Amino acid sequence: MSLTKTYADGTTPKVAIIGAGPSGICAAIQLQRQLKLTTYTVFELEADVGGTWFNNTYPGAGLDAPAYLYGYSFAPNYDWSSKYVPQSEVLAYFQSTARTYNIYDKIRFNTRVTTMRWNEGRRKWVLHWVNTRSNEEGDYEVDVVIHGTGLLRVPKIPKEFESFEGQMWHSAQWNHSVDLSGKRVGVVGTSASGVQIIPAIADKVESLDVYGRSPAYIIPRFNSEYGRTWRFFCRYVPFFHFLYVSLQYLFVDANILLYYKLAWNSIFHRAFAYFLTWLHRFTQLPHNPTLRHKLTPQYDIASRRTVLSDVYYPTFKQDNVSLHVDEIVSVKGNTIETEDGSFRELDVLVLATGFDWFQCFPPGYWFGRGGVDIPVSWGENVTTYYGTCTPNAPNFFMVWGPNSGIAHHSLTVIIETQVKYIVRSLSHMMQNDLATMEISQEAADEFLDTMDRRMAKMQFTTKVKPKFLNSKGQCRGFWYGSVSEFWWRLRNLHIERYLVESRKEASEKTFSHLNGTKDEKDEIIEEQMSFEI
Repeated sequence: MSLTKTYADGTTPKVAIIGAGPSGICAAIQLQRQLKLTTYTVFELEADVGGTWFNNTYPGAGLDAPAYLYGYSFAPNYDWSSKYVPQSEVLAYFQSTARTYNIYDKIRFNTRVTTMRWNEGRRKWVLHWVNTRSNEEGDYEVDVVIHGTGLLRVPKIPKEFESFEGQMWHSAQWNHSVDLSGKRVGVVGTSASGVQIIPAIADKVESLDVYGRSPAYIIPRFNSEYGRTWRFFCRYVPFFHFLYVSLQYLFVDANILLYYKLAWNSIFHRAFAYFLTWLHRFTQLPHNPTLRHKLTPQYDIASRRTVLSDVYYPTFKQDNVSLHVDEIVSVKGNTIETEDGSFRELDVLVLATGFDWFQCFPPGYWFGRGGVDIPVSWGENVTTYYGTCTPNAPNFFMVWGPNSGIAHHSLTVIIETQVKYIVRSLSHMMQNDLATMEISQEAADEFLDTMDRRMAKMQFTTKVKPKFLNSKGQCRGFWYGSVSEFWWRLRNLHIERYLVESRKEASEKTFSHLNGTKDEKDEIIEEQMSFEI
């Protein structure tokens, strides 16, 4: 498919990419590769690229998706050390890829975007930014925004732990200055990050108290190292890498059947998963039925994320490790009390409590057409079109936005699909001389109706109260199908689902609007020139 790379007058849209994690890196590279577009700026809060892989440096952090599926299709890494690699190797891949495609010079590090506001008169987005080191701030005006911060950005810290007087941090904000050797440590949370942290620190600490009322379903990791011969074949033998990755892709994508409620098409996957998780618990804890019972989930498999680990269960056989499955009733000073009456004094408390998905778009952050505060207008009914765009936000795109989350596959597959869709959207704008394109409310509502209908058949809407269910029991976070279906549904732009405005129409309206606001326009342009210099 041929892509239009400029408007008829040779210009290109000015683009702001928010976030330099896997989503933002992919967006920046594909704008350069596919559209030859260089009129973009990336705003990144941290000091380097990587996003969640830059922030999450806790002990044991690593991939729980096959590494060969986690790399970009246009930037394959033939040198992964194993099937599931540690955080440092994933971060090195994204940093290396960003350097290879020369996007570091386009990134404004240590810069927080505090508000995004649509200016109807100029058909532009005005971003207010603050440099977190220098405290310099200003406004930046663009035609298009690509929001790529993802959903794993804002740590979820329950309020009941705010009164803890010892050392405390969230798993995504690990305090490496504190030596855990000989310390009494507590870990709250037994999902993905907790399952990785607990075995990694158990041998170092004096005592380890694990608090988790709802244990995860855990299956063996079956990790394997890739030797020189394997890497040689991947790099030099024709089609070897392609075939291996393709087979992995299809095998992993078939796991979406696990997330469907019991039916003819999911009975084998669910039965096998139940058996595998039971066998894993039994073989790793053969002589401790009480502990096995504590570590057995009391909800349907795949209602929450299924976790991979070969070392988690054996950790609880250590004398210095205790598992608490009763509710925490009080946190006073350095002491945690549980419902069964036990008290534990702790030196350090680690919160492996996940992320607050929807605080990525807090109230007062994002104002669309007519000044509407978009997250406030959503309320509980987070309204997106395939997690990629939303009504009342012209020229605004999301990568891994709400309603595009997945639990069974590599996230970069979803990211690449959405970025390709955004690239086609910008190309269409330039080809047809459009100033704006905005998904219609009707198209977004139709998507949500389809999602609700499909989600009713899935485990995501069971009674375990996942964080992505609203008070009506509707799932607002996850995508309802395979990644192959996601690609299929976004393979075409479907411009008839958009509200569009030509540049000629916009220019006439803008001229009328700016008749009395020349000073405002000049002020923003002056700030923008200063920022770019």
